[in-house]
Amino acid sequence: MIDYHLHVVAHDDRPMTVENILKYCRVAEERGIRELGITEHDRYLEKVDLAAFQEARERSKGVELRLGIEIDYVPGNEAAMERVATALPYDYVIGSVHRVDGEEIDIDPAAGIYGRDTYELYDAYFTGVRAAARSGLFDVIGHPDLIKIFRRFPERDVTPMLEETAEAIAEAGVVVDVNSAGLRKPVGEIYPSRAFLEMFFERGVPIILSSDAHAPEQVGAGYDESLRLVREVGYREVVTFRNGERGSLPL
Repeated sequence: MIDYHLHVVAHDDRPMTVENILKYCRVAEERGIRELGITEHDRYLEKVDLAAFQEARERSKGVELRLGIEIDYVPGNEAAMERVATALPYDYVIGSVHRVDGEEIDIDPAAGIYGRDTYELYDAYFTGVRAAARSGLFDVIGHPDLIKIFRRFPERDVTPMLEETAEAIAEAGVVVDVNSAGLRKPVGEIYPSRAFLEMFFERGVPIILSSDAHAPEQVGAGYDESLRLVREVGYREVVTFRNGERGSLPL
């Protein structure tokens, strides 16, 4: 199994040392995860210690390490994002939408952005997700319905919005991140929702699995539920990456 979206540096919580990386690897091995993808937030790019990563990869015998990056998709900032996306020899690049109109959506449920009409907020968020998929910058779209994190749901039906987004992601040929971090958040469910994941499956969109761990003990957290969900929807394999090339592993 894989866990392809996690953070060692996290929110500048700890340095990327060999020992800190190996702490994640030890938990992964205990939980039957054979490949770990370290994907620091792009704002901490300078904290990524490539030498430490390479040494940890050599020393980790039971778990294969992959290097990625999670880039915040910001419309109009494509040149800067491309520089980050090519700064290191990544195996893959995740693009995620964490902001709407410059304001973070996943930090504070009392943030001013949540004073907006909820349907309009969802529309703006998913417009960003579609743009990220179409940008050509990313291999994977991270937690594709993060906007639900605080259980703010529009009264109006968002199914057409989700269908349009699933179609855009399918047409772009990118991979979707099935991310168990939502189980640890107020929403209490995986990103994406079952209905959204079914839309991806119907369109042949491939997936990765991730915990979005920000600490070693979170590696593989919620995987019983993630695996049950993706299998029930119909998925039988997950995507792997090495040097930008896709492979697959059976579920």
